[in-house]
Amino acid sequence: MERAQELLKQKSALESEIRQLESDLRAHGVDRTTPLVDSSGFPRSDIDIVAIRTTRQSLICKQNDLKALMLQIEAQLVSLHQDSAPTPKPAEAKKRPFARVSIVTPSSPASEAGLLAGDKIIQYGSVDASNHDNFRAMSTETINNINKPLLVTIERVVNGQPEVMELTLHLRHGWGGESLLGCHILPLQM
Repeated sequence: MERAQELLKQKSALESEIRQLESDLRAHGVDRTTPLVDSSGFPRSDIDIVAIRTTRQSLICKQNDLKALMLQIEAQLVSLHQDSAPTPKPAEAKKRPFARVSIVTPSSPASEAGLLAGDKIIQYGSVDASNHDNFRAMSTETINNINKPLLVTIERVVNGQPEVMELTLHLRHGWGGESLLGCHILPLQM
């Protein structure tokens, strides 16, 4: 925290120096991009070219220093926030169901794999409760696994007790339905 505050003080000092250098340029009647030669290509006689070039060079150096300092500040802030953020427990997230199968179409890849209405999805390929991104990751996983086996871990209630099972989906076009999967999946209400 102290290092980040020190860097922010340095940033304020650099910004102040940059403002002063820009003010010095304006005092000479120019800015960062004003040409220092006339229309014929000769140095202008109405300005102090050496002082302006020296000021511009200092300004460029200070701006480069500021960019480097901003990268250090960013790294410090990221580090600071990572240290203070609670760390999720990936093992718990992967074991927690995040979706529920509501309808399974007969003769679909989902039906052939053994999915049933009411099954809770714990893992769908590499997608789980920690990374499903409102089911967008499931869509990507489905598309990336057309005509390939896709492992799905589910929780199913059998004889009143939840059981974890692994099923293998074979996603494909042409099974007779519109979707690749052949079932309707809803977010699990927690």
